Amino acid sequence: MKMYPLKSDGVLKRYDYLWRLSADRWAWEYLRRNPAFRRDAAMRGAEDISEMMAPCAPIRLLRSRIDQTLAHRWGLMIMPDPESNGFDADVFWSRGAHPGQVEVHCGPRAEAEACSIWDRTVPHCAITHLTDRQGREYFLLRGNGCVAQARCTGLSLLGLEKVRMKLTISDVDGFERRMKAQREAFEIYGDDFDRQVPLWSKRTQILRDGLISLDCLELGMSRREIATVLYGPDAVNEGWTDDRGAMKDAVRYLVNKAQGLRDGGYLTELLGGRLGPYQEAA
Repeated sequence: MKMYPLKSDGVLKRYDYLWRLSADRWAWEYLRRNPAFRRDAAMRGAEDISEMMAPCAPIRLLRSRIDQTLAHRWGLMIMPDPESNGFDADVFWSRGAHPGQVEVHCGPRAEAEACSIWDRTVPHCAITHLTDRQGREYFLLRGNGCVAQARCTGLSLLGLEKVRMKLTISDVDGFERRMKAQREAFEIYGDDFDRQVPLWSKRTQILRDGLISLDCLELGMSRREIATVLYGPDAVNEGWTDDRGAMKDAVRYLVNKAQGLRDGGYLTELLGGRLGPYQEAA
């Protein structure tokens, strides 16, 4: 996949953090801009989720105190803060909404036996663990500008018994999708994010520019003003009135695409929640 730098000055620099995010974090960036979702999120209470630190490791432990009905309607396990971005927000997608998420099976571990996943992850990542109302366990790993969500099966991570963790793929139909999720998850182990120049693919550029377009619309800006933010005033002065209308068409496409993702398209195009076994998210 071809990767390239983009113009990143002024307001555009605020979006540089997006370039290392996985598709499910992009989905959150679009969802948190949805007005109906924000109205639902405003109803969450400060005591809805308990939070504490694990006694034996630097891991945040979250547990839902109430049914998360409003979160579930959007494909979420709990209701995050819509003011938090794709890296910082505690976004846990349900398995139905995000079937391609990483799976980890926990089995018994002998006293002297090592667990390479645990040993490699705990020292290098910020870890947030969630137990839902049914006792199912998930965790978020943050590191190197990336976030990975994993679903746990088998023994509880919170039990007294030591566990050995193994990456698993539970279904044949989703093999390629799950392999891709595992490969992306390994990006958390690097330490070079702050030293790298953001690089974008055509797909992530469209996603970034779509978010910029939504934010501009929220501020009451016209499509020409959106183009000025994206391409600069000189390019707009030259290209906006071009007889072919290429720039106008490009901005129209970005706005329509972004609004579609924000208003529900994130479920299929970014999370793959309703895709068939041989289809890929756009």
